[in-house]
Amino acid sequence: MSGWRGVEVYGTFIKLTGELELVGVERLSDSINRFGAFLQFRNARAEPLSVNYPVLSRMEPVVTIAKPGSAAMWRETVPHAASINTAAFSLVGDVHLEPGHNLQDHLERHPGDFLPITNLSALWITTISSETHALQRPFALLNPSAILSFALR
Repeated sequence: MSGWRGVEVYGTFIKLTGELELVGVERLSDSINRFGAFLQFRNARAEPLSVNYPVLSRMEPVVTIAKPGSAAMWRETVPHAASINTAAFSLVGDVHLEPGHNLQDHLERHPGDFLPITNLSALWITTISSETHALQRPFALLNPSAILSFALR
């Protein structure tokens, strides 16, 4: 049994939207962190994060996305409130870590795995003197190579 789920991937200035196939009853983070260097999205489109620019591409039937590192097997996790800063985003939400581990431990032990975040509130900062955009999502996956700083709350 499989199904398709809408997913958004955020870069510094671009957002890719599309559908990712989930196999069986696996979690979205399991699908993202499966072994392999790439993800396949269907019905995908690249869009600028700024509202001042047009859509960058037409709807593509299949798009391949490079992942930052190797994937992990399923792990039991516990949510922890956190704030995280990247080059373009300031984020707050609940990161999901293995019991008894903190975020630094997790990032050192699993450097290539996307970080699951629930109850996400994010602020995209284009430049110091320019517009900002806020977004909220019930679930997101963060590329760990984008993290500049973090704090557990």
